[in-house]
Amino acid sequence: MIKQGTGLRSCKKGGRSSSKMGDVMYFFKKNWLMFLRKICFLRNDEYEVRKSQLKNKRKLLRSRLGIAYNVFDGEELLEASLKSVREVASYIVVVYQTISNYREPASAELEPLLRRLKEQGLVDELYLYEPKFDHSDSHYNEKRKRDIGLQLVKQAGCDYFLSMDTDEFYRSEQISAALDFIYDEKIQCSAVSIVEYIKEPTNQLVNGYTFAPVENKSDYCFYAPFIMKIHALRKQQHGSVHFPCLVDPTRGLNCNERFYLFPKHVVVMHHMCTIRRNLARKYANSNLRRGNTDETLKILQHKILDFDFEKNLIEVSEFEGIYVRKVPNTFEIDIR
Repeated sequence: MIKQGTGLRSCKKGGRSSSKMGDVMYFFKKNWLMFLRKICFLRNDEYEVRKSQLKNKRKLLRSRLGIAYNVFDGEELLEASLKSVREVASYIVVVYQTISNYREPASAELEPLLRRLKEQGLVDELYLYEPKFDHSDSHYNEKRKRDIGLQLVKQAGCDYFLSMDTDEFYRSEQISAALDFIYDEKIQCSAVSIVEYIKEPTNQLVNGYTFAPVENKSDYCFYAPFIMKIHALRKQQHGSVHFPCLVDPTRGLNCNERFYLFPKHVVVMHHMCTIRRNLARKYANSNLRRGNTDETLKILQHKILDFDFEKNLIEVSEFEGIYVRKVPNTFEIDIR
């Protein structure tokens, strides 16, 4: 059994005290550069270059990103997802369950995989979550896991937070550029558009979502909460307020000041929603199960597994009224 891990990266060293010390050093060096320019020791062009370098260095120190993964199944995607964000994350924690919210045991491969990923440096901390089965809020366990992830990256000294699942992928250069924008514009809360994939990581949905609950799926706009500012004193909880745009009810966070919805061409979340080694296992333990929806999920599952990109192919294929196009396997996903 794995409890809370102890492996720490640079984000942890000194915690928030190092952040305050960094501010002191920044202002000292900034004033020192101004002094050197005034006494004509630095030319104006040299002064501007060194000031810019100092500002960028401070930005890097003050925009440390902590990422928390919420894990039960879909572990076959986790390593590739981690690799897509590792270089831009100061600290990564995995909050995982070995028993699902529907009392089903996790794969025997899960914990050995998590240990290996931690040894490889793709994960900094592991936290075993034990779900509550008798809570009146059906979303309680999911929200609680995300809250724990937030607290762990906060304790590690991070300034910004991103909640992720195993089937979510980002381009690291897009996160880096977005983080610079968030820092410069003092954005507190953000969201991004979602691009979904079906059955294979090379089948990209163009104009809709697999689970869109409307007849005209292209009119349905669903987003993913993105980078959030971590507040040192304010209590932050998932699902406690209405989010500025339509998102998963377990993922909205109560820091909606200075909200920004990133354009799709700037940054997007790539959602490998229906790409699984065992799709039936995903749906058997999904929060989508509500009342009499089990049969609906089974029907959808079979439609996905039966999907053939080559069928009725002109330039793009079609699934349930949604266009599907072939794209490269950018994240090098292999679930076989």
